[in-house]
Amino acid sequence: MNTGPRSSICCIAACLLVVWNALGASANDRPNIIVIMADDVGAEGLACYGSSIYATPHLDQIAAEGLRFENAYATPLCTPTRVMIMSGLYPNRTGYRALIGKGEGVRLAPEIRTFAHDFRDAGYATAIAGKWQLGKFDECPNQPVEHGFDEYCMWTWFYKGKKSSRYYGPQIYRDGKVTDGDANDFGPDDYRDFLLDFIDRKKDKPFLVYFPMALVHSPFINPPDLQKRAASTFTSDLDKQTRAFGHMITYMDQIVGDIMAKLKEHGLEDNTLVLFTGDNGTHKSITSKLPGMNLKGGKGSMTEAGSRVPLLAWWPGHIKPAVRDEFFCLVDVLPTIHSIAGIELNRKVDGMDLSHLLVDGEGSNRGHVLINYGRGYFVREKRFRLNQDGKLYDIPVTSDSSRYSETVTTNPAHNPDRIRLQKILDDFIAIEPQYNKGSTDSRKKKERTKKKQ
Repeated sequence: MNTGPRSSICCIAACLLVVWNALGASANDRPNIIVIMADDVGAEGLACYGSSIYATPHLDQIAAEGLRFENAYATPLCTPTRVMIMSGLYPNRTGYRALIGKGEGVRLAPEIRTFAHDFRDAGYATAIAGKWQLGKFDECPNQPVEHGFDEYCMWTWFYKGKKSSRYYGPQIYRDGKVTDGDANDFGPDDYRDFLLDFIDRKKDKPFLVYFPMALVHSPFINPPDLQKRAASTFTSDLDKQTRAFGHMITYMDQIVGDIMAKLKEHGLEDNTLVLFTGDNGTHKSITSKLPGMNLKGGKGSMTEAGSRVPLLAWWPGHIKPAVRDEFFCLVDVLPTIHSIAGIELNRKVDGMDLSHLLVDGEGSNRGHVLINYGRGYFVREKRFRLNQDGKLYDIPVTSDSSRYSETVTTNPAHNPDRIRLQKILDDFIAIEPQYNKGSTDSRKKKERTKKKQ
């Protein structure tokens, strides 16, 4: 079973590439890939994962028609996950282990290769929209292109010394030009419209879309529409902030629905794989409701609520509706979509090709998930999770209450499991950064400041 820290050449992808060539398939026959990653949405944020207070009809439909992964994991914070999903490398290997800073020249290292590089080199049109936040555009204006994207429409984040708005009155960096929206302009609509236009223009050739959404990160505001739909599932005890968050969830869901409608408009749904996930757990100020329990958001914590995210896969005619219990880590996205597209992966990555879980093929499954955030590490398997502090958690996934219980076990009967997992964790912790070797994230800067004091 291949669950080591680095996988070799993606064999299935290479085989698929041979098949494409042998059949004489044209470029237009290759599947389109759309990867959508919501901001700050744990699995409990979707109705299809049990939420009783958030309305997500479009994502529920995707789940019903495709795959819903019950055990998908990201890091507990945005920067490590954003680098991990695009590179297929663990945070402790890239060096981006915590929130990226705003210091001069701080950015995603240009030598880190992303899935966009590979798809562009393979003849795909590539686009990104939404939240980048891996470097400032006024200092490094060519970042999206340097990381493989032909076209882009991004929230500027921090521009010329000021943090900009991602929502109302957004500041947007689109294909080299900065624009400031008026008070009624809602940023998520701009990011969506850009991608809908991209699909219109590229419908006759294969394309890769990466959509790291601005929604549903704080500040928690009310979007311009769908308030009635969102409120239809609210309970009377929800506070103003949770209601705004729920409204944002429903608006996010509608944007995904708009993309699905665009695919169907052009008859592309049977030739497009859509993945939907989140970058980390829900904000800690939000308490969501699952059957029989309330769950506080776990963003930033090395817990189940901090790292368990939704993962839906939709590809009509290729993916059969099912619920998958196998592990999937967002580091696996890169090798998996390469395999689906028949693009040879000629470098080593940490992620595993799990495309067989999508199309009912043969392949190796993950025996465990490895997560790194800052100085924190854990290894998670179906029953136990071992954190770097030595605590062994007994968290069977028989129910939401058991999954999120965070129950520490000191039972001597579990010592063999502790020893086995400790060896895996030690090997993971020993990984040294290959790119961002200096202290270029805000967490490290704070640690240095404390040492000097």
